[in-house]
Amino acid sequence: MKTKIKLILFALIAAFTSCSDDFLETVPTATITDVAVAEAAEINPDVAKGTLLGIYENLYRRGSGGTTAQEDFGITAMFMNMDILCADMAHLGKSYSRQRDISELTAALDPDNNNNLRPWRFLYRIIGLSNLIIDAAGGNDVVPETDGGKHTIGQAKALRGYAYYNLIHTYVNDISNLSQSVLPIYSSAEQLEQPKSTLQEVFDFALNDLLTAETLLDGYVREDKIEVNQDIVRGLIARTYGALNNWTQTEIYAKKVVDAGYTIMSNDEVALLPDEDGSIGGFNDINSVDGIMWGIDITAEGQGLASLFSWWGFMDQYSYSYAAVGNPKGIDADLFANFRDDDIRKFQFEDPYSSDLRPGGKFYYKGAHLAEFRAFSGPQSNIDSDSHYMRIAEFYLLHAEAAAENGNYAAARSSLKALLDIRLDDSSYIDALPDADLADEAALQARLELWGEGISYFIMKRRRETRTRGSNWLDFAGTSFSHDDERLTFEIPQEEIIANPFIADQN
Repeated sequence: MKTKIKLILFALIAAFTSCSDDFLETVPTATITDVAVAEAAEINPDVAKGTLLGIYENLYRRGSGGTTAQEDFGITAMFMNMDILCADMAHLGKSYSRQRDISELTAALDPDNNNNLRPWRFLYRIIGLSNLIIDAAGGNDVVPETDGGKHTIGQAKALRGYAYYNLIHTYVNDISNLSQSVLPIYSSAEQLEQPKSTLQEVFDFALNDLLTAETLLDGYVREDKIEVNQDIVRGLIARTYGALNNWTQTEIYAKKVVDAGYTIMSNDEVALLPDEDGSIGGFNDINSVDGIMWGIDITAEGQGLASLFSWWGFMDQYSYSYAAVGNPKGIDADLFANFRDDDIRKFQFEDPYSSDLRPGGKFYYKGAHLAEFRAFSGPQSNIDSDSHYMRIAEFYLLHAEAAAENGNYAAARSSLKALLDIRLDDSSYIDALPDADLADEAALQARLELWGEGISYFIMKRRRETRTRGSNWLDFAGTSFSHDDERLTFEIPQEEIIANPFIADQN
């Protein structure tokens, strides 16, 4: 499939690069129009599919946020920043000043700072491209007659809903205040600048997209893990209901994902265990791990990514990039202290593979064992280590959290133990845990299990938490921050406020 759409993707990428100086791109008009998509799709349905793959390309491509910064590479760049802001990922070094202003909590106070601009451009670009596909099919209310058409529109709506879910969290301080005006909604590629809609309206729009996608993707069998199928959509629906604290629907949808049959990652896959020779798992090859539900299969010849412009370069101490030369990140010391003594996940952050609580036993580039896990030993260009966006473990823990909030304590314990029976020698403490503590325990286990995977920020806002930075932080060690702290949420970019006559203030 990748070969079949190579020329389409090349055209999309070239056009995106050419418009990198624009403000909010509701429609990348230099690329393609909805009319062009519709007309081309009549001749070759793969054109619409190629446009869809162009959206997926933006999830990981350098420059997706419209800048040339080395921190501009799509959704995983956002994950890193959010993990730092929510206090779970300690910034351990400031060499080269990479993400320094994120750790020092100054970036989100300055609307001219590009850390605010990149996610805005990136997410609205996803929305704009999705609108092209939806408009070409006839608009938001059209249900295509063919299965192929349904599956294409289903993915476009899922990606548009996903973009709005991320916008809500990254640009709204308090996601529980549903009456506030927060973000413009673009439901068509033909719309020009729009005013802010209320948070309730944005949530409703995102949920409608996702619920419609769930129906349209019924029976869809994807060819690659980069594509969204019904299971991924249900996971996104569960996350969205969770953000609204609609625990009934959260429990229902998380259970649907759990019941889909994906296997929880094994201990060998999630950590380098010192007593097992030759067992090299990791998160660098999504196709070999059933527990990774959604991600991108990076190939050296297919993407041509450089380590300096990738998630691996910023997170993996063995890669040829910043984490190895003075800009490492590690798990917050206070969060690490929550691991039980018999928890194998401690090996993700302990010697001999880690120092300063770095994730040397969790994240390592493909082939790191061949270089004996030597720092700075990875490829400088044409990296082939994959990126992932969703794991089945998240939904066992989200189901446990929601079930506990609903008073379904037996189900909560069952889902918690499904994971912890694998990670611990003895999970019996869950049976003795008071019912009132189960939801918090599920959320804590999600932070431990999914550390560095872009989930903790959402948990913080979902549970309206206050968190305290641990002793290993360079900045604000021992300081507490509420989920709605202005410093933890990005500002609407100043360029957007200047260019959009309907937006005059921050959230």
